[in-house]
Amino acid sequence: MQTNGKQTSKKCFWKKIGIAAAAIAVAAVIFFAGFYVSRLTLDGGIRSLLWFKQMIDREYIDDIADEDFWQAAIDGAESLLDRYSAYYTKEEYDVIVNSNQGIKTGTGLSFFSNSNKIVSVAINSPVFFTGKVRAGMYVTGIGDSEQSVQDTFTAEGGGYSYAALSTLFANYGEDQEVCLRLSGESPTQTQGCSYVTVRLETYTESYVLYAADGRAYANLKTGEQIVWTDVSDYVDVDEQVTEGAYLSLSGFYGNAAADFGRALEQYRADGESTLLLDLRNDGGGDVEVMCGIASYLLRDAKSEDAIVMTAQYGNGKEEIFRAAGNEYANYLQGSRVYVAANRNTASASEALLGAMISYGTLEYGDIYITDTVGDGNASTYGKGIMQATYYNPLLEEAVKLTTAKIYWPNGTCIHGVGITTADGALASPAQTFADYKDPELTNILAAIAAR
Repeated sequence: MQTNGKQTSKKCFWKKIGIAAAAIAVAAVIFFAGFYVSRLTLDGGIRSLLWFKQMIDREYIDDIADEDFWQAAIDGAESLLDRYSAYYTKEEYDVIVNSNQGIKTGTGLSFFSNSNKIVSVAINSPVFFTGKVRAGMYVTGIGDSEQSVQDTFTAEGGGYSYAALSTLFANYGEDQEVCLRLSGESPTQTQGCSYVTVRLETYTESYVLYAADGRAYANLKTGEQIVWTDVSDYVDVDEQVTEGAYLSLSGFYGNAAADFGRALEQYRADGESTLLLDLRNDGGGDVEVMCGIASYLLRDAKSEDAIVMTAQYGNGKEEIFRAAGNEYANYLQGSRVYVAANRNTASASEALLGAMISYGTLEYGDIYITDTVGDGNASTYGKGIMQATYYNPLLEEAVKLTTAKIYWPNGTCIHGVGITTADGALASPAQTFADYKDPELTNILAAIAAR
């Protein structure tokens, strides 16, 4: 989960501008004297780093560019932080800002780490509109055409490495076409595969997919227009949902809160009374988007701004985050809500589940958690901490830092533990966290229908 620390950075920025303006007015001799005094009073580590760079510049056999040296220093400091904290260059931060708004460039595919297996197909992306690519498939080859496809795997140490996947994709940019070789059976299959050619484009991802009565819908954005659209031709879930309604939420970014509300309008119009909320492989996102979505899901909330979560910062400060409204009775009154989750359900997803449990929308027994081992033990990710992003307008860079621990409205913190079958959640057997054709979903829907 992330919040924005931009306002704090702005104050620091204008303070620095004031200091800089005053310094310019000082006589040159005093300025240089002040410079050398500051060098003498710098922290020992900074002085050592500057001396180290000076020696490299003066004596080292090869030339080390300034930008390479300072980036290496930043990378070294970054390695001391937790896995969720990071430094962003201007270019990296621009990508993050656009991504948080749902604006992305590429095919629309996401993959599991160190794998060529597709974890998701972004709604409204180039690949989505082919109607031929599904989560759980493997991209076993990439090329300009079927004849020039190169394998995305290489034999290594008795197994396979999939590093070639990112290397091959790096050869393609916006407005270029790429041919994908696809298998629903094996990460190394080369014969009997299907092929899809797509053009890499900039698109606005939609994070909500709704299905009921044999139809599927999503909010699609083209230009400035956002239209609630029947997308049954591009997905299979409409064929799986034969009873009740289904709502998949893949991330807490962009227009996800508004899209969630639009899906519930459809749910109300359909006259359904059972809803499965699918949070599998939803790794979280923006806390404000989460609070907007929570406004529809807090059954026993008594106010219009019920507490959704509380952040406890390292400096002792406490911050309360509240729902953007109280819409449960307008859309879900009399309904039974269930949730599908897995080990990749994290952060804002877990906070949303915590709020739903705290306000009586869910019981633990209403949550199905993917069990890939088969021993009946399963859990969500267990990320009960929050990050804030701080922007430096002087250099247009940014840093994301873990700043707080998160508590549910009932006081629970699941960091390092997650929501588990030991709490009473139900184990949902599956081979992996994204099986082709999603038999796990079919089984969950059948189990709900039988309750």
